[in-house]
Amino acid sequence: MSHNAKALVLHCMDFRLVDGMNLWFDDQGLTNQYDRVVVAGAVKNLVDPTQPTDIEFIERQIDISKRLHEISEVWLINHRDCGAYGKIFATPEAETERHHADLAKAKAMIEAKFGLTVKTFLATLGDNHSVTVEAV
Repeated sequence: MSHNAKALVLHCMDFRLVDGMNLWFDDQGLTNQYDRVVVAGAVKNLVDPTQPTDIEFIERQIDISKRLHEISEVWLINHRDCGAYGKIFATPEAETERHHADLAKAKAMIEAKFGLTVKTFLATLGDNHSVTVEAV
């Protein structure tokens, strides 16, 4: 029996994402083919950690997934209106710009350390726990 997964997916723990993200993963052909790491703030833990151990935790999960499940990709997903980022954005454009910058920085960190393909996405929450996801 194979224990391989296509990707490790990192996204925020926000309960509003669960249903929409599950549907989106299925639409992307990832059903039963990914390891999921869910933490408040997602990529913020890599680029602007609250504790130094935040980076170590995320990197350890990627390492385990790579060694045990032979992943070839990491999918990083941030979302708008993320409580871990707080109410720090003056405009929606400033929020988008910050997420794009953080996703790019996290992507570069992971590519350099693990040599994996990294895909980045920004999600927007909709009504009834729907989610729209755009590639960044």
